[in-house]
Amino acid sequence: MSANQTDGHADDRGGGERSERVSGHGESVPEADGAHPVPFGQVLRHREFAAVLGAKVLSDWGDHVARVAIAALILEASGSVAFSAATFAVSFLPSVFGQALLGPYADRIPRRLLLIACDLIRALLVGVLIVAVVADLPLALLLVLLFAVELVGSPFFAANTALLTDVFPDPREFMTANALLRVVGQFNQVVGLAVGGILVAVVGVRGALVLDAVTFVVSGLLLFAFVRSRIAAVPGGVPGLRDLLTDVRVGVAHLGGDVPLRSLMMLAWGMTIVFVAPEAVALAYAAEQGESSRVGGLLLAAPPAGAVIGVIGLNRWDSEAQVRRILPMAALSVVPLLLVALEPPWFVAAGLFVLSGLCTAFMIPLQGTFTVLTPPTLRGRLNGLAGAGFSLVTVVSYLVVGVVADLTSPAFAVTLGGASGCLVLAWLYPTWPRRDIRRAAETAFGPSR
Repeated sequence: MSANQTDGHADDRGGGERSERVSGHGESVPEADGAHPVPFGQVLRHREFAAVLGAKVLSDWGDHVARVAIAALILEASGSVAFSAATFAVSFLPSVFGQALLGPYADRIPRRLLLIACDLIRALLVGVLIVAVVADLPLALLLVLLFAVELVGSPFFAANTALLTDVFPDPREFMTANALLRVVGQFNQVVGLAVGGILVAVVGVRGALVLDAVTFVVSGLLLFAFVRSRIAAVPGGVPGLRDLLTDVRVGVAHLGGDVPLRSLMMLAWGMTIVFVAPEAVALAYAAEQGESSRVGGLLLAAPPAGAVIGVIGLNRWDSEAQVRRILPMAALSVVPLLLVALEPPWFVAAGLFVLSGLCTAFMIPLQGTFTVLTPPTLRGRLNGLAGAGFSLVTVVSYLVVGVVADLTSPAFAVTLGGASGCLVLAWLYPTWPRRDIRRAAETAFGPSR
């Protein structure tokens, strides 16, 4: 379907008539009705978003199933926990540099087409993985194939986020849709690994990988059937390596000169250790208090549970209020972690983790604002660069917190995470571009009335 054909489609979001306004990038978009927040139900009624959400869920589950299946196979074949853990390390590596290098594809290729291509190529690679498992090929080859699956999935994140801005030209609706997508992603992060483990136990590695391939195919079909075709944000077709490197340099240069975007990105990267620290030591904290892994699981689930509650609460505020409260919420997120220095009982620590997670929900409007304020032709590459840096900081944070917990105690490691967050805030606070971010947000969302 061509771009011109899509103009004739009726808007299936429902609602009454809306006035038009011009966004900060010269686009004519519907004006939101007042400053009221957009409810989750409104965006869920949008057919395209429902398909994008379903495709994202299936793709996430496919990723988790592949990781668990290969990890289980390597553990069974080698008997080495270290080799099995390498599976998850391999799954992180592509997101560190793959998003940065391949993110520009989300600008130069129609985003719907790119998402479908990522799904189908991953399904094909998983098929090769199944053949490799059946043929009992070397474990190193399985890791290489898993790396390839994850690498092909790298542009999916950037394209998925950028596509939402096409589906929802109104930035207020985009913020709500983006928040819902992130909440589901956090839920999938916990549930997906558990589902992967259950599938491997019930149907075996081969069966789990077959289901993995099916999730990618169904995801691609959903996008093909329900998401409209749109032209690429940047003309020129499929880029070569030189084009990709040029796009990355352009993206880095833009971030260097755009103070609001750079500040938002640095806050996200700097505060990563705050929500990594509780999860990294949850099992160890429970064990140190003589509790079972079940308690450790509760501690592990506490931060994301708090974040989900926080996002639901955030959506009761209008978009400008969410933007204004990004920095205050970031500051509040470190306070519960500092109290862990008292080494409270696990149930008190769980409550503190929930409170910290609730405040880390600031990341959702931060990510949404970052995308909204990014020029449409740069959304793929800038989301890719930000995502790559975030993945790298996440890996480093897990390693640092783990080492500190081994050398001292889990409670001290969590406290250090909170203290690190304080240092980041003390560094950013004096130069935080409140006025620039507020003005940019008002331009994008429209002034509050």
